[in-house]
Amino acid sequence: MIIEKILKPIWQEFIYGGHIMSLGAASIVYTASLLLNLKITWDFLLIVYLGTDSVCLYNRYKEFQIDFLSNPERTKYIEKHIKKIPSLIFFFSLIILAILILNKNLLSLIFTVFLLLMGMFYSEFFKKITQKIIGFKDFFVALTGSLLILLLAIYYSIPINLALFLFFVFVFFELFVNVNFFDIKDIETDKQEGLKTLAIVLGQNRLLQLLNIIAILAVLPLIIGVYLRVLPISSLMLFLTIPYTFFYLRQLENKNISPSFLYNVIIDGEFIFWPFFILICKHF
Repeated sequence: MIIEKILKPIWQEFIYGGHIMSLGAASIVYTASLLLNLKITWDFLLIVYLGTDSVCLYNRYKEFQIDFLSNPERTKYIEKHIKKIPSLIFFFSLIILAILILNKNLLSLIFTVFLLLMGMFYSEFFKKITQKIIGFKDFFVALTGSLLILLLAIYYSIPINLALFLFFVFVFFELFVNVNFFDIKDIETDKQEGLKTLAIVLGQNRLLQLLNIIAILAVLPLIIGVYLRVLPISSLMLFLTIPYTFFYLRQLENKNISPSFLYNVIIDGEFIFWPFFILICKHF
């Protein structure tokens, strides 16, 4: 009982405080560094982690009342800690700015601030564009997440080449599937806001069929990269994202799995596995 009381709040913070999503973002850029043969450093990983967590916390802070219908467990947790969230975001932002200023890379400073503002303005402005443009919020979230690959290139002053572009496209497709699947649980709340998400426009069944197709097409950039010899053969290990995606797309029919665990752990946690797929291949 004592151990449970200690571990429960830690686990709740990990899954509801945006840490799985932040760790996933750091894992994506780390995977990119492995495929591009780039020695990544702790400071950049920390920037990505804290930046992602800041954006995540800000949007959950702004939308916690709206999210109650689709994500009651997370909303209750956020509500308990609502007063400290602005301070955490401010503290994380200071750490990010300090690292970037010490790094003396003006372009990476500007681009990082740009991504942070884009992420935080999502709830304030960009999400509402979906009232007029079908699926805009999913495209926007997938694009801003994929731009972390460009930030990696800017931070380490490496050329934006074909290998980088192909991996960027792969990440975009994977994130696009991810965020569209999340829209299924948000159908009722998104309808109330007048949003035209693909989940609402296509309906659940047709959306799932589309996401299955995109999950397969997502690996085409990797195949092209290996064929053109700009990406290592180990990148083909990311084909494992296909069965992983197929698995969670079918869990909506599983009544034995908690929706909170499905969305906050299984889906958000997908990207954490990517570096291990690559490292296992390189080891053998």
